[in-house]
Amino acid sequence: MLPSMRFYIISIVSIFIALGIGIFIGFTIDTQDFITEQKNIISEIVESQFETLITENKELKSNEEKLEFEIKYRDEYIDASYEYLIKDRLKGLNIGIIGTNEDYVTSGIGRDLELAGAKVTNVTTLNNIMINREDLNNLYKSLELNMPKNPVESTVTIITESIVNGKRNDILDDLERRGFIETIGNYEESVDYLIICGGSLTESSKRINQLDRHIVLTVKEHDIPILGVEKSNVNYSYISGYKDLGISTVDNVDMTIGKVAMILAIEGMGGNYGIKDTSESIIPHLYNSIQ
Repeated sequence: MLPSMRFYIISIVSIFIALGIGIFIGFTIDTQDFITEQKNIISEIVESQFETLITENKELKSNEEKLEFEIKYRDEYIDASYEYLIKDRLKGLNIGIIGTNEDYVTSGIGRDLELAGAKVTNVTTLNNIMINREDLNNLYKSLELNMPKNPVESTVTIITESIVNGKRNDILDDLERRGFIETIGNYEESVDYLIICGGSLTESSKRINQLDRHIVLTVKEHDIPILGVEKSNVNYSYISGYKDLGISTVDNVDMTIGKVAMILAIEGMGGNYGIKDTSESIIPHLYNSIQ
């Protein structure tokens, strides 16, 4: 008996299904082999990169140690040669120091100036209440003096002129008694040079315009050179403001290299020195200073 058409159809479908299953199994086996092979390749690449990173890290640590040694020896050299570099460069110069706020103490530079042969005539600190107009007006009123239109600017001008001319104004005593300023030294002797110390804990553009700007302008009117300085770690830098006023600057006077720059700048090598973005170079070229 001949098979029915249904039998042929079922047989053909079964053949195709078996063929499909065979193809799928073969493909799966090939794919697994491919994936396994790729995993092995990737593992080898990762291991190679990891070894490279370990080698580079060791090289970086080695270079870091070398740099640390270089910096250490450089600092030791600077400290050892510091006094020789600045000795007698400012001999006979009378210098006044004025700090425009009480946030950072920079009066310690007086020792460095004296090592260079200069005489620190006086040190003045303007306390933070110096910009309080109402308190200043009360002071003028209690002293029965005419209240100026701009008491902050007028008072800082009086202070600066007293320092520059060596004529102590009576109001300085009252300002100190009431905590507006602090003074050290002789105010009966004129100065040849003024150092203005800036930098503050908070942004103080208003304070710079009211105090520092008028100090610089007053000093320039008397044809006295002035240098703007600050420590390397101030929260808010005054250096850009000082540069706008057209004076030389040193932004790291708490560092030995900054102290050298300060002495050379006062000696006559004007410019903007230090470690911040506002500086032109770390220090004046010593070759030029020897000529």
